[in-house]
Parts: sequence; structure tokens; C-alpha cells
Amino acid sequence: MKNLLKKRINTFEAINQNKFLLTNSIVIKQEFTNALLQKDVLVSTLNLSKANNNLILYINGFTRTSKMLKYRKLISKKPIINKTKKTNSLNKLFTSGFKNKLANDNIIINYKSLNQLIDKKLLIKNFKIFRKFSTVLFSRGFNLFLDFLKIVTLVEQKKINPKTFLLILGQIFRNSNKKKHTKFVFFIKTIFDTLINTENSNISGLKFIINGKIMGKTRASTVKIERGALSLNTINSDCLSNQLHVYTLYGAFGFKLWINYKN
Repeated sequence: MKNLLKKRINTFEAINQNKFLLTNSIVIKQEFTNALLQKDVLVSTLNLSKANNNLILYINGFTRTSKMLKYRKLISKKPIINKTKKTNSLNKLFTSGFKNKLANDNIIINYKSLNQLIDKKLLIKNFKIFRKFSTVLFSRGFNLFLDFLKIVTLVEQKKINPKTFLLILGQIFRNSNKKKHTKFVFFIKTIFDTLINTENSNISGLKFIINGKIMGKTRASTVKIERGALSLNTINSDCLSNQLHVYTLYGAFGFKLWINYKN
């Protein structure tokens, strides 16, 4: 009888934990991604599980270059010893309703930095290819250019989600004028050519679609860029896709991206 009661209690706890994850998983992911975005950290993947009132988060994140430079400046300075200790937490970045939901739970975060996985040889190779665009599309900020180079190398290594790649492309497109839209399309074409034509590439096909009033036209148009082979209908294909809305002074634009990796 005791064993039966233990099994029933365990199954009841597992059902309650699954219900909590099903009802609150989307809210938890949105809250943590928004909180880390305010700290200049782009979340690539976020998985969660719950066990014994402990919410466990597995986060793969990319730290922006501007934040890394701030950390280096703080490390280079001599430490100042203060009597009062200051504790920095993400608690201020969450909404009040989300705090009430997790009032009785302990949060355990397993964070993995994708900046440490960047291959330096690929990074130098990509810098030599894309440095001609640094004055054209990245005139407002060199840190954005460095973020783009790092994320492109991670895409080539299959270490990052396409959504993070789209966020960087959306920021580049948002900073550019309507006269530079054709240069942006040429920029995407060069990215796709380099990702496919490199030796020992993991990518077999790429597809990118832009919807919106390109070049400041009165009517919306669609631009499609395809390179390589995309097997969207087969189950065995390792194809990742994502979409994003980019809001600019010239209206809203829709970005769609497909990346087909080799098995």
C-alpha cells in the first residue's frame, strides 16, 4: 500500500509540474528573453523544466560586443572595496504579475555563453570578406558589425538559432536608409554565397524573403533570395526557419529565413 501511495503521489506531482509548464512556459520564455535583452544578451535557445518547486532554465545566449567591452573596462580597473555590498539581479526587469507566479519557486539558471564557441579562423575569414560593408551599412556603429561577424560564424558552425541571426539583420536594415535597400539585398546575397561556397560547409541551402515597401515605393513588393538546395518537404532534412517583423520609418517589413543544414 505504501508503494502504491508513493507512486500516486509522484504521478500527481508530475502532472501538476507538467500543467505548470504547459500553462506558463510561453510567459516564462518571453519574460526571460526580454529581461536578458535589456542586458544586451540575445537568447538563442531556452528550455525549462520543473522539479520539487525548482524551476530549471537552460539558456544559450549571445552577449553583445558593447556589453563585453563594458565588462573588460570594469575588469581592467582596480577593484574598489566598499563596506556596503551591492547585489545585481534580474528581479527588477520582470513584471509584477510574473513575480507573483514564481513567488514560491526557486529558479536555477544554467547559462551557456555562445561567444566562447566562436571559431577564430572563421571569424578572421569572414572579416576579410565583409569588411567592405563596414563603411556602407555599419557607418553608425562598429560594434554592430562585430556582432554580425560573430553571429555569422556561429550560423556557419550550426551553434545558434536563425532567430538571433534575423534580429541582427533586422537591426542593420532598420539603421539603413531607403537608398541603401539595394545594397542590403546585395549584402544578403554575399552572405549566402560565402556560407555555401566555403570549404567543409555545413549548409546546403538558404532562402530569404523580404516583404514591404522597399526603396520607399508606394506599394509593397517581395524580394526572394535563394542559394543552394532546400528540401522542405522531407522529414529527414535538418531545416531551420524563422520570421521577424522589422519596423522602420518607411513602414513594417517582414523577414523570413530558411537554413538547410547537411545531415
